[in-house]
Amino acid sequence: MLLLALVWSSLCVGADAGDLWYKRGRRERPGVPLWKPPDATPVVVETPAPTEDTTPAPRMEGIEAIDNVDIEAPGALEKALAARARASDKELIVMAVGDTRDHRRMHKDPALSTISVDFAVNLVENLAALGLRNYLMLTSSAKLCDELRRDAQIDGCVHSSHLIDHPKLELWNVKPGDMFLLWAQQWRVVRRALIAGYSVMRVDSDVVFLEDPYLALHGPLLSPYAMVSQTDVFNLGTRPKCEADAELTPETNHAGVARCGLKRLDTNGEEFKTQLNIGLTYFRRSAMSDDGPVLGVLNDMLSAFETKLGGDVAKDDEGNAITEALLDQPMFRAAVAVRAAASGGWRVASGAGGAVYADGECPHSLATCEAIDAQRARADISYVAVNPRTSPKDGTRSELIAGAPDWLFGRGCVKTVLDAKSALSHLRSLTKKNGDEKPTTCDSDNPGVVNHAPGGNGVGSGLVAVHMVYSKARKRRDAMEAMGWWHAHVHGRGSAPDEQRRRELAETESVEKVCEGGDGRGVLFAHTYFRQMDPGARAFVCARGTKLGGCPCCEPVPDEDGKGRDWAGRVAAGVRLASLAPDDTEREMTTDKESHIATAPGCGMHQDGGWNEFWD
Repeated sequence: MLLLALVWSSLCVGADAGDLWYKRGRRERPGVPLWKPPDATPVVVETPAPTEDTTPAPRMEGIEAIDNVDIEAPGALEKALAARARASDKELIVMAVGDTRDHRRMHKDPALSTISVDFAVNLVENLAALGLRNYLMLTSSAKLCDELRRDAQIDGCVHSSHLIDHPKLELWNVKPGDMFLLWAQQWRVVRRALIAGYSVMRVDSDVVFLEDPYLALHGPLLSPYAMVSQTDVFNLGTRPKCEADAELTPETNHAGVARCGLKRLDTNGEEFKTQLNIGLTYFRRSAMSDDGPVLGVLNDMLSAFETKLGGDVAKDDEGNAITEALLDQPMFRAAVAVRAAASGGWRVASGAGGAVYADGECPHSLATCEAIDAQRARADISYVAVNPRTSPKDGTRSELIAGAPDWLFGRGCVKTVLDAKSALSHLRSLTKKNGDEKPTTCDSDNPGVVNHAPGGNGVGSGLVAVHMVYSKARKRRDAMEAMGWWHAHVHGRGSAPDEQRRRELAETESVEKVCEGGDGRGVLFAHTYFRQMDPGARAFVCARGTKLGGCPCCEPVPDEDGKGRDWAGRVAAGVRLASLAPDDTEREMTTDKESHIATAPGCGMHQDGGWNEFWD
């Protein structure tokens, strides 16, 4: 697709108080003033103003503020669900946030316990800008919920006492509020909400949405699936792919799915196993039965957690508890794997098997919709039809679990760049662009977009959600700031340029001034969805200093296909990278910089990896 390779270096107008979506997307609550962006002289963008607002109105009805309650109290959760879910379709977003311990990262990323709270505030503001207030936030303590209510106007937080008095907690080196226990409490909320008839989107706090995810989740392509979950890409092979000559067959008992393969096999004939990442997972209640297999997965996982917690404590050679054995994700994957194996394994469906949006629901301009639809159609979907354990061969009661296409729920990968101004100038020289030329503008007159991304059409060729996972917390926050995604500044959280700096950026169209970043820093950004893009659209260097909701100031990394890595050497000659120590001290990379740059496109596509390469 021609638009994919657009060179992207941008300055544009983001959502502000005059934006139609902004005005329609926020609902004022009594006593809680709406955030207004800082005064700034808008940048004039040479794009025609929309003649009318064709964006679907956000569904805001029925959302009410709730008290900070223990949801284990009789009737408390039921009351909270009724207040926080959308009245029209019973959709609910569940998130959890703690300021305590994630045992995996206590020593290598101690700032996480603080920044993770900022992530949660940012997510709530991001959703609000899209007209979505239907969240329920589970906090690690009543105290944290009180602080968020006071400092960030979080009106939908609660806490839980589930398992906090369990006799084995101390033996496992777990305290009430620690993340492994909080996540189990969260999944209990998800299960209870589903049993009560709600659809649930479970979202990690380090997620950024570029558009309303429900528009795609409710569209023809994805509506057959009872569960849609992000998938990880490490060294497990390529993404699901229909062969060019594959015959499309309707999935048995699920005619809306165009199946192109029964199993995914690697070069050795072994089946690829889809690795779900439950940090972004959607459960569609209308596609689930009360005693069906998807609810069964949650039952199995929660049962496994309580069995593990109450059983023998796993210990290392020194006799210390292996607390990570209580992590939810491996248990969830195992519960799905058992049912998938009994149901014939993972299959592949065509990404072109249906329209992404229902008629009239695409939130972009017509040209953008057509461009990103063509690109998204290339992203095929892994899925499994799971049957109830009571009738494992009865396909009439099967429910579909899908690995989300990367454009919907995908992973964003980042590295820290020093002297972003010089790096951008160097990349422009490699692509033979004039270093002083006026930057192009992205399509900023789409009211359904509150965050832009480098790539085709200013929305990463159609990104819906970016999950900043498997990186240090500060680096994730830096990337969000560089992209103009850090909405938490409305509550004084973060480290981006102050209001005066933002005003200076808004008043100039100078490439040199805009692209220097607030402190000279920047990020090397990639996404798993970019693996299917053409060379030069699979990783970008972006400077900090972008306006909230504006177009990030980025240049593409001119990578090349094939085994050669000469291109990485050319890029490395003018791009300085830094790693972060556990205390977030920056250390410039002087060795292996070329290999780190070679890893960036598509989040490790050239190495088919992307696990630890982006951590620090």
